[in-house]
Amino acid sequence: MVMKKNLLIAAIAITALAGCTSDEYVGENTSPTTSNVAGAIQFVSNTPNITRERTGATAAGDLDYKFFVYAIKTMPDGPDEGDAPDLVNVFAQEAYSASSNTPYKVWYTTSTANSTISNTANWEYVGSGGTSGASYGETGHQVTLDAGVSQTVKYWDYAATNYIFTAYNNKSGGTVSNVNTSGFTFKGNASQFAGLYVADKLTIENKANPTSHGTADNKIGNAVKLSFRSGVAKVRLGIYETIPGYNVKNVNFKPTSPATFAETTTNAQLSGSFNGGSPSTSQSFTVSYGTDGRAQFATSTAATNNYVFGPFDTDGDPYLGVTSTAPTWANTDASSEYINVLPNTDHTGAMILNVDFDLYNTTTHETIHVEDAKAVVPAMYMTWNPNYAYTYLFKICDNTNGYTGPAASPRGLYPITFDAITIAAADASEGFITTVSTPSITTYQVGSVVDIEDNTAEPAISEHGITYAHANGPIYITVNTDGTLATLNASGTNVKLYTVAAETTEADLMLASGYAKTEVTSGDDAMTVITSAETPTNSSISFTANQTAKFTPTNGNTYAFEYTKAATYVAATGTFVAGTTYYTTNTGAAVVDTSEFVAGTTDVSSYFVVDTPAVKAYKVIKVVSGS
Repeated sequence: MVMKKNLLIAAIAITALAGCTSDEYVGENTSPTTSNVAGAIQFVSNTPNITRERTGATAAGDLDYKFFVYAIKTMPDGPDEGDAPDLVNVFAQEAYSASSNTPYKVWYTTSTANSTISNTANWEYVGSGGTSGASYGETGHQVTLDAGVSQTVKYWDYAATNYIFTAYNNKSGGTVSNVNTSGFTFKGNASQFAGLYVADKLTIENKANPTSHGTADNKIGNAVKLSFRSGVAKVRLGIYETIPGYNVKNVNFKPTSPATFAETTTNAQLSGSFNGGSPSTSQSFTVSYGTDGRAQFATSTAATNNYVFGPFDTDGDPYLGVTSTAPTWANTDASSEYINVLPNTDHTGAMILNVDFDLYNTTTHETIHVEDAKAVVPAMYMTWNPNYAYTYLFKICDNTNGYTGPAASPRGLYPITFDAITIAAADASEGFITTVSTPSITTYQVGSVVDIEDNTAEPAISEHGITYAHANGPIYITVNTDGTLATLNASGTNVKLYTVAAETTEADLMLASGYAKTEVTSGDDAMTVITSAETPTNSSISFTANQTAKFTPTNGNTYAFEYTKAATYVAATGTFVAGTTYYTTNTGAAVVDTSEFVAGTTDVSSYFVVDTPAVKAYKVIKVVSGS
């Protein structure tokens, strides 16, 4: 499925009337006559110029045919010097409170437009609970006004300095409290957040000519548009493999040290810093509004250190998917690749995948067991904003930091670069790929997320994942070393870009120093290291200076990004050991001439030796043809 920005537009129209007995009302777009004057506030559906919005009956359906609205007006200073402006409740059941107010309920009923002074497009808010309560609205989706509750017609006040409107609906449950113009408190689990829609906060100051009040331009006297956004974030996590001659099965998810969960082969579980440990976790959030009016979510609840994404949906096949557009997804619901998650904007941290798995040859029945393969997704990619969809796609290939013997065995085989992290945003589509190796390499290109389902094509097309294309512009690359973004050298001393044959794997480059590759040093696809912070167009990710490389790929090329992690050095101790290389400084700048040293006799304590050797890591980046 393609995640799209769901902007539900319910416009509040401030209409004009000749008098209380007039039956001439403003429709959605035009005023029937010029006799109308500023009058009743009405709710209508409108279609402002916002892409991928949902309006009218469609928006009403998404909102379960109802929502809550709270609004105040600001009146000018009083007559006495020092009087402060007055804040007055408009859509509320009581006088203004800075802490908690009871909003009005608004309901949608098909084919009722223009039936009352307060309804021009099927939205109504005027009603009474009477002595025993009353229900209003679309059958099966009604709202109830309790006994003694009365909601009356509201009118524009041209003496007001401004009006402030906020609105929401929690159609799937959860609890709302402390409603005020700054926001409210919401408590719920991920499923309940999926039913939470919050309108952008709207402040209206300009005043319209009351004879043209049908225009939806957010002025006092005209229609007021409310844009609702989903409060939930969506995440999908998938794995695929590209190891020639082998299939991958029996993936076992493990905690990092210290252990925070038990090993599991039934659930995809990763370490990190999360709001809630699974979609079923309920948590309380303070909902506030940013300078752009959009809802923001923050919680005082401590972060959890692991998250359960759910079992892998293998459809009876024990082996993982083999392409980036048909991976194996983790989810408790086989009908959807995504799971609902709580927003996570305040407890972000690096996410760590730690797995064992089996390589199985279906012809020879050979099995190789790989232990402790890890990938680190940097914290910069771990913000889960509401109304965004995030994809973490891991690719198992023949380049890993796992090992195939006892824990003391060399880490090799190198079968894993985990293609990780894409952010397929509902507000903007984004994608990232991280290798599971040491160090981890993450690649990102705007628009790289692909979700295509076309059963009419011959053959049918079913592609969900990530592809890179020339038309999408630069590919950004970051390197993570043990949870820290590495500094990249613009002169190319620790990062290089090569073109390689299409069938090249990371293992080819790791295991064969003479493997054919051509360094890209000039031309349109030459790589640079950015020297100032950069946020790509249509992206929510900000890349830091001197820690991000980028290049614009050429159609159909296959590239290899190379990162060299420099060796580290420690002071030598004792006497000369034959076969050991000694250095004059702790940077390894110069090698000591040991031709006259005597083993076991010559003191070497003034020199340095290698502590950790230099490591080269690669990420193969394939670009689709004809893009």
